[in-house]
Amino acid sequence: MVSARFLARASSWLRIRSLLVRECLAELLAVFVLILITLSSAAQTVTSEGAKGGYLSSCLAGGIAVMVAIYVSGGVSGGHLNPAFSLAMCLLGRCPWWKLPLFAAVQTVAAFVGAGTVYALYYDAIHHYSNGSLDVTGPQETASIFATYPAAYLSLRNGFLDQVGRRESRGGGGGMETI
Repeated sequence: MVSARFLARASSWLRIRSLLVRECLAELLAVFVLILITLSSAAQTVTSEGAKGGYLSSCLAGGIAVMVAIYVSGGVSGGHLNPAFSLAMCLLGRCPWWKLPLFAAVQTVAAFVGAGTVYALYYDAIHHYSNGSLDVTGPQETASIFATYPAAYLSLRNGFLDQVGRRESRGGGGGMETI
């Protein structure tokens, strides 16, 4: 049986004393969890052709993923989860500017590792679904698992105006307007 003294000593050895390292590791784990859950849901929906998941399950998985990711890192780093949010926190003075490049790098690496993990986990399902052809468009496309794309009929102008020029986008207030 392990003594309490040994556990206390092991705990002190394993404790990370640097706040910056703890914050970066928290962001790394949180973004990894976020990407792993959301992309796994998308992969399940796409590769099963909607039989084992759909729009509702993907939305619920995304919401749960954000919640879990914030629980993972919120108490340590604030749960930024995204370089854009880290930038916003720096602009508002809630995070020092020198942390922005570190957080952005860690979040980006974590996102790629999470996407790579999903690809490895769903490798057989993705290749079975696509017949070995990893396409961005078409009936057996698999790129939508890892990224979003505008509809084929949407022009660049209309897509831009839809996102930036909407009347609903202007009422954010408090610096939240799109332009």
